[in-house]
Amino acid sequence: MKRLEFHQLDEKIIDRCVHCGFCLPSCPTYRLTGNEAESPRGRIDLLRLLGRGDLVLDSEFVAHIDSCLGCLSCVSACPSGVQFDELILQARSLISMSYRRNWGERISRAAIFAVMPYPRRMRTAMWGSVLADKMRLGALLQGKSFSKSVLVRTLLASLELASKRSLATARRRSTRSGLKFYPGLEPRRGRVGLLKGCAGAVLFENVERATIEVLQGEGFDVLVPERQGCCGALAHHSGELSLAAKQASQLLGDLSSINVDSWITTAAGCGSTLKSLPEVLALDGRPTGGAESFSAAVVDVSEFLDSVGLRGRYHGVTARVSYHPACHLVNAQQISRQPISLLESISGLTVIIPPDANICCGSAGTFNLLHPGEASALGVAKVAAIMTTDPDVIAAANPGCLLQIAHYCPGGVAVVHPVELLALSMRGGDIEELRESVTS
Repeated sequence: MKRLEFHQLDEKIIDRCVHCGFCLPSCPTYRLTGNEAESPRGRIDLLRLLGRGDLVLDSEFVAHIDSCLGCLSCVSACPSGVQFDELILQARSLISMSYRRNWGERISRAAIFAVMPYPRRMRTAMWGSVLADKMRLGALLQGKSFSKSVLVRTLLASLELASKRSLATARRRSTRSGLKFYPGLEPRRGRVGLLKGCAGAVLFENVERATIEVLQGEGFDVLVPERQGCCGALAHHSGELSLAAKQASQLLGDLSSINVDSWITTAAGCGSTLKSLPEVLALDGRPTGGAESFSAAVVDVSEFLDSVGLRGRYHGVTARVSYHPACHLVNAQQISRQPISLLESISGLTVIIPPDANICCGSAGTFNLLHPGEASALGVAKVAAIMTTDPDVIAAANPGCLLQIAHYCPGGVAVVHPVELLALSMRGGDIEELRESVTS
């Protein structure tokens, strides 16, 4: 255990909290447990005590900080403007630098950061999940005395989440390095670059295809650099600031020389980090040259299409769509209206916002791997709320949300990115086609 000095935490942010309680209904972990220490204001109290020297950095403190999903719903709900996102980042950075986790946690986290940000490794891991599924490894580990360890829980969660997509994605091969070019339809409106993402590039190639299709149809040339690494989002949200800065710096170096009007992202979590690359680099003392202009050019696909306006030809699609607003789209990027507006522009689509739409689905980057029990409870509750809207299709603008919701969703309901519905409308398809495409 290590005692920390107060100057390492932002006292001004801590003191801004007036304990009004507006954050409580918006906090997923507080709703699950009813434990004050599992709420934003409870965690702020822990940080205040830690800074004053009245609390030590022990396993109990770390558990309360780890259990925060980082969904930022509390930031949106707070009337006092408490920047809890800054505080949780500081707390996790302190833990990363000053606390030694047990061996199971260290191995689990190291494995996640060594695999998820790298598409080729992800594909290899997917092959591993196919083999594990055939060997019924998950069933063999369940119920064993060691199955309660963090390492085994993480492994089981990974196998469970991957099993539905493994056979469809593990066979796909990465293309040769280079810069792919997809010409837009005349008259041309500009040139954009597509940020593929890490896990998204492996698990959701259908989203990439749909995005290219819609952008081309809207008159934009699309450049897709094959050499593009992780933006550092997973590491950044976990407080691993040096790793995040290293990955962000590498991405910036790979892409900054490519001349495009905008960089398009389809992942809410990645978008929030990409738009703050100068801050990510500065936290580790790295040069920020070019980062500001690059970040300024990053836009979510729904944000971009809404700003330029749809002019392509879209056909009617008859369906009820339940829209789940991804946390880092709404709370981090303040993008809430645009995806709904785009979906409502499609004739025949009925867009419904489900109850408790502001509550996280439980994916939250690495949360569903490191905290599978809590993530499962949140996933089940999220899908139950969505299903009260009687949807034909569920839309969400983040790969983690798509994977989490699809895992707990009953059969017969397609779970897709909003841009997939736009692509479907553009080519005159129907919902049955969409169901087949996401399950093939």
